[in-house]
Amino acid sequence: MNSTWMGSTARGLALVISMTWALIACERRVEPAGEGAPSAAASKYERIELRFSDPGNAGVMAFGKREHSFDAELAKYNATIVWVPAAGAFSANFEAMNAGAINSSGGAVSPVVGALAHDLKFRIFAIGNPAGVRQAGVLAPKGSEIRSLQDLVGKRVAVNWAAHGDYVLLKALERAGVPADKVVRVPIQPPEAAAAFATGKIDAWSTFGVFFSTAVKNGARVLAAESEIESDDVSVNAASEVLLKKNPEAFRAFIRVVERLSEQARREPEKFQNVFTDKGPAAVSGDLLREAIEDTRNAPRIHVPSAEDKSRVARVAKLLFDNRSIDRDIRVDEIVFDLDAARQHAAVAP
Repeated sequence: MNSTWMGSTARGLALVISMTWALIACERRVEPAGEGAPSAAASKYERIELRFSDPGNAGVMAFGKREHSFDAELAKYNATIVWVPAAGAFSANFEAMNAGAINSSGGAVSPVVGALAHDLKFRIFAIGNPAGVRQAGVLAPKGSEIRSLQDLVGKRVAVNWAAHGDYVLLKALERAGVPADKVVRVPIQPPEAAAAFATGKIDAWSTFGVFFSTAVKNGARVLAAESEIESDDVSVNAASEVLLKKNPEAFRAFIRVVERLSEQARREPEKFQNVFTDKGPAAVSGDLLREAIEDTRNAPRIHVPSAEDKSRVARVAKLLFDNRSIDRDIRVDEIVFDLDAARQHAAVAP
């Protein structure tokens, strides 16, 4: 299962991990002389570097990257952030995560569950409220005779296995009363699935983000949007368990910055679209831009996971396990990291 699940994307990523490490140095913001050392207050926390997967061209994290919004707050806790070039899907970056080139990332519940099922020790430390996401869903190609989820019986649907695309398809089928075992799920990571979808090598595709918006822009038909299926697979931030234990206060600071940015995004959603470029495949326009703005206007509030959030996480894990996307039933306490408990046990320098 593991080799199939990782696919050729993982093989490609394995070849570029050394390049990723080199790019990390290039992504660091150069500090003026004398400003690199932590303050006396900050030095009591163990020094860490968040090597965060690149957030792309839209959203809170992209805006925060451009504006250096995290730098000052993290510095108070002896932490820095580096933005690492990465594929636009959590599950497509496992090789870089295993190698330590990426040690923190945004994503959804499902790929963290999938990662844990395959021994990648990332855990969720922040989670968002449910949101009516329209930039994700199940698609049929332009000109296809497939017009409903019921038409997917016997068809080949691309998903990033044990991750968000897989979850969205399974949840959509469940809601539509279509048995998941009547549909052929094809494990392909989004960058490669885009080509397979465009050339007719697959019958449908369950995807998200820029992959979804680009396909729709090119004429794909939406069979089901995530906003229609009562999704529990909410946005999260996750990080290496080792890193979380070293300096939990830095991650609390990270959450505070995301909360501030999210509040601004709800007030001024236009500023959080096409953050770095308004041209090319990463940019959106027209109806897709209007939908993205509306989604951002209702951006979820990111917070330390509550008991209700943990129930939501458990439901995601159960759906994946029940449909054999993962081969073991994973407890919520393995998936969600308790920052409060870690604060009490964190090693603090004298």
